[in-house]
Amino acid sequence: MTNHEIKLSRRFFMKGTGAAALIGTTVGTASLAGCAEQSDTSAQEAQNTTAPATEMNMERVNFDAGYNRVNTNSIKFDLIKMQNPGKQLDVGMGIADMDFRTLPEVTAALKERLETENWGYELPPLDYPANIVDWNKRRYNADVPQGNILNSVGVLDGVLSTLNAYGKEGDRVLLITPTYSSFFSTIHQANMVEAESEMIRNADGRYEVDWDDFEAQIASGIKLFILCNPQNPTGNCWTADELRRMGDICNAHGCLVLADEIHCDFVMGDSVYVPYAELGEEYAMNSVSYKSTSKSFNLAAHRTGYLFSHNRDHIDAILKVGHQRLLLNIMGLIASNEALKHGDAYIDRQNAYLTENAKFVEQFCAERIPDIKYKVHEGTYLAWLDINALIERLDAANKAAELTAYNEANNVTYVDFFGVEHIKRYNTGDYMKEWFMDNAKIDINPGENYGKGGAGFMRMNLATNRAMIEKALNNIEEAINTI
Repeated sequence: MTNHEIKLSRRFFMKGTGAAALIGTTVGTASLAGCAEQSDTSAQEAQNTTAPATEMNMERVNFDAGYNRVNTNSIKFDLIKMQNPGKQLDVGMGIADMDFRTLPEVTAALKERLETENWGYELPPLDYPANIVDWNKRRYNADVPQGNILNSVGVLDGVLSTLNAYGKEGDRVLLITPTYSSFFSTIHQANMVEAESEMIRNADGRYEVDWDDFEAQIASGIKLFILCNPQNPTGNCWTADELRRMGDICNAHGCLVLADEIHCDFVMGDSVYVPYAELGEEYAMNSVSYKSTSKSFNLAAHRTGYLFSHNRDHIDAILKVGHQRLLLNIMGLIASNEALKHGDAYIDRQNAYLTENAKFVEQFCAERIPDIKYKVHEGTYLAWLDINALIERLDAANKAAELTAYNEANNVTYVDFFGVEHIKRYNTGDYMKEWFMDNAKIDINPGENYGKGGAGFMRMNLATNRAMIEKALNNIEEAINTI
């Protein structure tokens, strides 16, 4: 922090009972804007002086070079190797993070903070709330209410707090599936149960909401709906008309919309991301939105996100259940703040590169791997691969059932991440995940992980350099040719 950023009122620190009171009573990141009123430079002035990343700095980011993450304690590579001893992993394409060097301004700011060799209680960057507002306005013409922003430990932390604020044990929470796998575990952490409305895949491969089923489930008494916008893993960038139709049904039946928009900065080609809260007042007032720089700039290890609502009652309800997150890890807050201030050119170039990755995969599959079907998706950096033909060639469903029966009869087990031992059971997707690892030396995720409608598909992460993608596809082609 600079000197002018810390000239805060003495009363701010001395009133109450010290740091514990500060953490327990401050409502969120937006409160910092008020704290800074007596500083020489306000958050708004700081916002106005920020500039997007310079072309000079962007020259240091070569997406084609990728970034070697092996032996960096990464989940995507190192954990997968730990879980598959004795197997070779050429390309990790499972967990949704990226293999690119991060924004240079982020690295520079973190190095500068390390020079201050003291880690006592520290305020977030005073211009962070203003930069959240500015990013959303600059990129999407979206008006985020600065006074209603709350920090969260990643997006799911905010989702869980909202479920706890508005639901009770045993309540059903609606998902349109296939959807992000961790929604299921978050719903279970709230002692609630998921209700799934399976989408319909049209002739072009795009997923559409089953409107009759969606409305019937909401009308049955469901009061919480988690929207994934853009949709992970199917890649839908929902149109304004689609979002309004969802919202009209939810509003008519008193169902709160929880809009997870963490993938909003990833749009392929001419696709468009529509912020749910920008559809109109009736939609904004019956929703909470969740965002983060963690996907956009590959800052997931910092565990930093934010949530907001145009309806102050929703924010107060979330705070009431104990969501107090003002003082998150300072390095994550610094990294996120720098990304929002300087990341425009980085995101634009990254999206262009990821779009070309998707086109490359589409063409490769069409020309050389006809057993796998894929069409360039609209949003996220995740390819949703149709492998039904390959499953049939391998008789994978029957083989999965045979393996499960054998393992149950012979007590064949595995130990999960938390050290708990389980019988090793297989569905078709589990079998195919192992087949790709054993035969193509790649890690991709089974479609069954994402709920109803996921069977017969695999999710492949395309956020890596072109050479790695080509390596993975060549490996798949070679493996299939040996069947």
